[in-house]
Amino acid sequence: MQETPAKILLVDDDPGIRLLIQHGLTRAGYQVTEASNGLEALECFETAKPDLMLIDVSMPELDGFETVAAIRQREGGEMIPLVMVTGSDDNESVTKAFHAGATDFITKPINLPILTQRVRYALASAKREQHLRRIHLEQQSACQLAKLGFWRLQIETGQLQWSRDAASLLGRSAAMPNSVAALIEEARPDQRQRLQLAFDQAGTRAAGLDLEIELARAGNACIIKLQSSPQIEDGIIVGAFQDVTALRAFEDQTLYLVEHDELTHLPNHRLFSRLLADRLERDRHAEARTGMLVIDIDRLHRINEAFGPVQGDEVIVTLANRLRQLLPSNSLLCRLESDSFGMAIPLESTDLATLQAQLLSQLILSLPINGREIYIDCSMGLAIYPDDGQEAASLIQAAQAAERETNRDPSRRFIQFSEIREARAEGRVILETDLRRALEKQEFFLVYQPQQCLATQRIEGVEALLRWNHAERGIVSPADFIPILEETGLIHEVGDWILEEAVRQAVDWLQQGLNLRMSVNLAAAQVENPQLINRLCALIKGYQLPPENLELEITESTAMQVPEQTLLNLRKYKQCGFRIAIDDFGTGYSSLSYLLQFPLDTLKIDRAFVKEITRGKRNRAIVTALSTLSFHLGLTTIAEGVELESQRDYLDALNIDEIQGFLIARPLVPERLLEFMRAYEADAQPSPRQA
Repeated sequence: MQETPAKILLVDDDPGIRLLIQHGLTRAGYQVTEASNGLEALECFETAKPDLMLIDVSMPELDGFETVAAIRQREGGEMIPLVMVTGSDDNESVTKAFHAGATDFITKPINLPILTQRVRYALASAKREQHLRRIHLEQQSACQLAKLGFWRLQIETGQLQWSRDAASLLGRSAAMPNSVAALIEEARPDQRQRLQLAFDQAGTRAAGLDLEIELARAGNACIIKLQSSPQIEDGIIVGAFQDVTALRAFEDQTLYLVEHDELTHLPNHRLFSRLLADRLERDRHAEARTGMLVIDIDRLHRINEAFGPVQGDEVIVTLANRLRQLLPSNSLLCRLESDSFGMAIPLESTDLATLQAQLLSQLILSLPINGREIYIDCSMGLAIYPDDGQEAASLIQAAQAAERETNRDPSRRFIQFSEIREARAEGRVILETDLRRALEKQEFFLVYQPQQCLATQRIEGVEALLRWNHAERGIVSPADFIPILEETGLIHEVGDWILEEAVRQAVDWLQQGLNLRMSVNLAAAQVENPQLINRLCALIKGYQLPPENLELEITESTAMQVPEQTLLNLRKYKQCGFRIAIDDFGTGYSSLSYLLQFPLDTLKIDRAFVKEITRGKRNRAIVTALSTLSFHLGLTTIAEGVELESQRDYLDALNIDEIQGFLIARPLVPERLLEFMRAYEADAQPSPRQA
């Protein structure tokens, strides 16, 4: 593309000089406009918008010096090159020209080749200066947007200097601390020693700074991040600072929303599991015992169906308040699921029989609904640490299993896990024995659940899910056999079969014209296996599947078992071209810092947040926060467990990328999925009239 010729405004009262210069500059490729005096030049400057001006010094009405000064006062005149043409070459004229605002000067008589070169040089210099100024403005805007500034430390004196806008960036009415000592004095007391040590090491060992501190700001806290390189020049350290107060507040708010129930404000399953794990760790050292109690509202769905979800919520809040009143000291209480609560009780300070009697007598709820007194019963299950479980997850599962046993015997509302332990242990041994033969007997099979893009309505991928068709029991729930696979180590063999079967199926569909992303779940033992990457590469090479068609899913809890090793392995998977997804996000123990480090492509939002999204503002806030975070990290979001049109509408409004759940399709065997896709694509085609 040919560049537009530069526009030059030539100002001289001598027509002969103007003709000579105009001819030479036009031949050199410039577009020339003429003015015969300074006043006319000011008018032409507004209309012609020149890129450079050549201005004679000696002119009637307004001489060259006055014209230059006037141009510099006009809008757009600050940066334009102004070259003065003068018959004088004495120092006084040159000094006066530059003082008036001239960029350069050239003496008469005019040498056209030299003039042309000086013009070209002046235009190039102006272009560079404009480019640098634009970059500076962009950097300045970026710094202001990111609340980023700079500091400078004189090591010997301890004097601190800050960028000019530092105080305003941090919302301070007072000036910034002018020394390391003053900065330390403003820091939170528990951070002062660490801050002093960091500056000492930066000054004596050239270690560089990278830390966050909290400063006082008009009664509020201002959190700033200080960083510098290890390099020291002339006894001076130069570094940057950033106001991260809003970021940390966002992280704290997101964490609170993720870890608390919106309706009751109690800890949810995620937070309770962590608190219970801490409690059990203390119990382990103190050889103490803890009771884990699960309280379930019997048939809450009847209230929701008969009277609406608002009345159902009232039942939940009433039970939560009643449990708070009955809660023994030093106990933990949470809302485990939509219709159940969890309570961890120290048995050394609680009489279990008395508490059981209180619960049985006081957890018969009566509520006035639509003018009638409605009674709601609760059922309870108890598991005891360490007899029934030595980890938080296993203890909760044991208590839930005990509570579910009440469904088999309606006459009992309280069952202890020890009553069913032996029967479950016997059944587990039999199940484990059958599992060891299931692979060789070809009883395992995969089903595939579609994942729909909300923007295009296209099915972009499927998730492969393991199923077991037991020869005698029929279909066994994955919740019953997958934990056994993991505990016994059978997950390695079965997991390898899953990977090969999923890759083979993806290639089979691809050959039939169905290009779908295949998502496969990896167990913790698989992720930690350093040989898995070799197996994956061999599979895609052998079956000739593009690596980007295979997405490896890990759960949040899996990722956090050995996060450093997980990070290394995930980077290897990513380097080979595989996509990485983190599943069940928001239900485990991960922090945003690890989320930022993991080389992820996809963040899957757990069904627990989707289930109540149409009624729960807090769940919508969590999904919004995760969606915003994923957008800025460049991640695709997939919401699981979508069953209702209203849930899909909310998720679409919250900028979720894809959805997965019964609303789209249940998990399907390969043949049924192929039929589903053909019917789905046929329905998506516009009719001839629509076309």
